[in-house]
Amino acid sequence: MRKSIVSRSLRLLAATVTVCVLTAFTQAQLQPNKAASYKEKVLHAFTGKSDGAQPTDLVRDANGNLYGATAFGGNMSGRCGQQYGLRGCGIVFELSAKGKFKVLHTFDFSDGVVPGNLVYDASGNLYGTATWGGNSACQNEGCGVIFKLTSAGAFTLLYKFTGGSDGLNPNGLTMGAKGNLYGTACCGEVFQLTASGKLEVLYSFTETGTGLGPEGVIEDSAGNLYGTTFGGGDTSCSLYEGSGCGLVYKLDTSGKETVLYSFKGRSDGAFPASTLIMDKAGNLYGTASLGGDEKGVCHLSGSPVGCGTVFKIDTAGAFSVLVKFDGSDGLYPGTLTEDAHGIIFGTTDFGGNVCCGVVYKLTAGNKEAVLYNFKRQSDGGWPVKVVEDTKGNLYGTTLNGGDLSCAPGQGVGCGVIFELTP
Repeated sequence: MRKSIVSRSLRLLAATVTVCVLTAFTQAQLQPNKAASYKEKVLHAFTGKSDGAQPTDLVRDANGNLYGATAFGGNMSGRCGQQYGLRGCGIVFELSAKGKFKVLHTFDFSDGVVPGNLVYDASGNLYGTATWGGNSACQNEGCGVIFKLTSAGAFTLLYKFTGGSDGLNPNGLTMGAKGNLYGTACCGEVFQLTASGKLEVLYSFTETGTGLGPEGVIEDSAGNLYGTTFGGGDTSCSLYEGSGCGLVYKLDTSGKETVLYSFKGRSDGAFPASTLIMDKAGNLYGTASLGGDEKGVCHLSGSPVGCGTVFKIDTAGAFSVLVKFDGSDGLYPGTLTEDAHGIIFGTTDFGGNVCCGVVYKLTAGNKEAVLYNFKRQSDGGWPVKVVEDTKGNLYGTTLNGGDLSCAPGQGVGCGVIFELTP
């Protein structure tokens, strides 16, 4: 439990710093970022009722259907009547290729609270985690679950976390090549759930130097796992001395951890809070929430905070920074996406021409090009990961904006599903 508290404290610290930087950013005069002419269309605006509120990452199947979950909304009764300031335990939804929105499952606490990102298998079955709920005997809130939703719509609980050696509060899944599911838990565990339903802890982060607060993991062709931790690593990190600014690690098939890079909290970045991606050559790419550009709005009250970075670790282990955000082009970047042509797309929670996040891509030579600036009005605000179709259109969600009358959003909206077209 102590590691869970440490991890949450680190997240809170970075979030607090981010809000301070965002306040300074919104008060500054910035040059336009010359956004490319992508046009946005809102495909669904969440109402915070039965259709949910605050959607997570989307996944897209071969037929063009989009799937996702919302952290809140859905069931408004019983234990779901009031959760962490918002109503409802969350839902899983589908937006068909024809634009029809459908709720596939509504959570009721016993089967989970606050579902996260989804993955799917070759048969079209969806898998995901819920941060809380499930085992009500676990700290009264429940310690989280892993679930499956078949292509026919049947919902199954695959695992309920106990808060013991298996951890608690799972935060995302990856589908392995052999059908195993991999994920991380808040207390510092990296786990595997086999196709037969057996959960095995592959590694536990027990020391600050090895990492604190693991995020999602990815698998290479040899079965090795790669991930980031939000804290830990270099304890001399200038942004948070004593607990580190996070690291990138490799976990081999024998369960041995190798630290590939420890963030120093300066121009290299700090607090990586998103899952890595790997290109066809085996190079790793990711983002750090803060650090990077230490000038202008990213330099707060004499402290080198930074607006975040995009980084690369090549197959030889060399670390390099590809993008240093300066506020006008984004602040607090999230998970990246690589398309079939090797183009990398990303989002930022904040920043841009107005305030509320951007969608961008890395062009030839790893130059950043902003594709769209969010206004946190009907168009949405605070975008998360995007996915691309075969025509080059991008799809994603925002955590707020959209229907500004949405009750849980208190005037800032409950989020949207959007399409960006070149």
